[in-house]
Amino acid sequence: MTTHAHNYVSAIFSNLIDPIVELHESMLRHGGGPPNDVQAAPAENGFVVAIVSLVVFMIEGACGRARYVLRLDNSQRRTPVETLRDLGAADLCDDVEEIFVVRDAVAHSHLWTAAVVWDQDRLQFRDDPDLLPTYGDRKFDRIVNRDTRKTQRLGLDVFPTRIHRHTAITALKVAVAALRFLESKDRRITYLEPVHVFVRGEDVPFYQWVDSLSD
Repeated sequence: MTTHAHNYVSAIFSNLIDPIVELHESMLRHGGGPPNDVQAAPAENGFVVAIVSLVVFMIEGACGRARYVLRLDNSQRRTPVETLRDLGAADLCDDVEEIFVVRDAVAHSHLWTAAVVWDQDRLQFRDDPDLLPTYGDRKFDRIVNRDTRKTQRLGLDVFPTRIHRHTAITALKVAVAALRFLESKDRRITYLEPVHVFVRGEDVPFYQWVDSLSD
């Protein structure tokens, strides 16, 4: 027996919520502490890189669905930043773009070289590190302060081994801001306001959980 056919769109971004929460909780269980000049705790760095990657997938998926649902121009692929700008969220665009730059730094395995020294049990650079010339692009050059190795607006590390929990939390908050904006445009795009996550024995709304995060 068959039923009436209905339209199905293969967007997976909402399926990433539980994995993101699990990664964040695992990061907290492992501990880590503040990063030194060169690196964060290895386990924390790994969890954060995974969280940021999934957050980018989430933003990209939601923006792609928005273009489909709202019947925006799909004749050529548009970036999430372009999509948000098309929808009037110019204030979000710069923050979203910085999250994507961090993702690019780890996804493309940016390699920096530097001399490092230990000083009072703290690893630091002896000289400013150099990004190998085959890495980075115009977007990276526009958004990143090479002297601090951080993004201009949000101050997110792009030196891969120093990416730490502050970046994960910032990325999540930017993602939720984007999701709330898209939800306000049309709930057919996404409707995550009622979605709950299970955190340390409690069932809490996903948005509320992200709002409560601090580093």
